[in-house]
Amino acid sequence: MPLAKIHVLEGRYTEARLGKVSDAIQHGLMSALGIPPDDFFQIIHVLPPRQFLHTRSFLGLHYSDDLILLEITFISGRPKEKRMGLLKALNDGVVAAAGISPDDLVITLYETPGENISFGRGLAQRAHISEKASRVAS
Repeated sequence: MPLAKIHVLEGRYTEARLGKVSDAIQHGLMSALGIPPDDFFQIIHVLPPRQFLHTRSFLGLHYSDDLILLEITFISGRPKEKRMGLLKALNDGVVAAAGISPDDLVITLYETPGENISFGRGLAQRAHISEKASRVAS
């Protein structure tokens, strides 16, 4: 159930380029996490300059106006190695698809228990996933 929120600066990404970014993100999620192709939820925010503010450099990285801020929310329970692999797969795929510097993709992963997510009808269809993960961790 990953939900991807893609934030970019207005005027830097055409619809075609955004489509490539979207496809690369979905492919990265499928390859790194093994999600099915129809598990597809994305929100793309194209923001004017006054609403897309960022530093030009941080931690030895340099950011251009092509910067993409990517937030991924998914159900908790995946091991650290899987999450680290996801970061790498997303960076490799998006950088190639968008033609940007590897520095220009900032990714934040958010994990939430399955009982906090409803795919409709007010039901927590994936509550059992977090329960299983917590039993394994105990």
